[in-house]
Amino acid sequence: MFKKVLIADDEPLALDRLERMLRKLGVDQVLRAQNYLEVQKLLKENPDTKVLFLDIKMPGRTGLELAEELANAKEDIVVILQTAYPDYALQGFKVGAIDYLVKPYTFEEVQQALERAKRYLGVEEKKYLQVETSTGEKKLIQFEDIVYIKADLKHSLVRVKEGFLFCGLSLGELEKRLQKHGFIRVHRSYLVNLAQVKTLENDSSGKILIKFKVPIEDLMTSKSGAHLLRDRIKRLRE
Repeated sequence: MFKKVLIADDEPLALDRLERMLRKLGVDQVLRAQNYLEVQKLLKENPDTKVLFLDIKMPGRTGLELAEELANAKEDIVVILQTAYPDYALQGFKVGAIDYLVKPYTFEEVQQALERAKRYLGVEEKKYLQVETSTGEKKLIQFEDIVYIKADLKHSLVRVKEGFLFCGLSLGELEKRLQKHGFIRVHRSYLVNLAQVKTLENDSSGKILIKFKVPIEDLMTSKSGAHLLRDRIKRLRE
């Protein structure tokens, strides 16, 4: 999905709700603004921002005015307008918005809006994840470099060859994002990258011992995880 998205609304609770949805959809960095001036400041500081969710009624200039301003400047940015008033829809499209969300919108509607933005910009999905090192340094790693992911309360620890990296997303959120990229939940606490698996050894208790291609510790599935793993492998071979 997109690495960075800017959202603007003068209601903090609305910003919180939209940010949660975007993070579940794989957006690594969500920039927040509550008025026109904050939007302009964030755009100047983050010139690589390509997607904006703008509330129509904000202090200062409105979302409609900002959308028109960006369209006139021929910025390579897409605007998705949001409001509690459906009567503004036609005006929104006239000023160049690619979508229009009426509050309270659903997770599926936000997902569809991002898909439309992706098609509009011709963006291919980026196969990377934002993590933090033990020193707090933020970095991006490719999905293919992830061996497995371990639950860490409401967050996660990402296992790569060199060690563990911290991720602010929960294991459940990462499962939704990564399952279509060859990752499978083999235990309530573990999400495994099948491309990194070397061998599987059946355990007498019905579990499976997973050995990886890189020289790190082995991993034991749960019984239900073993069943899911066998089923996935069977389907891959068909």
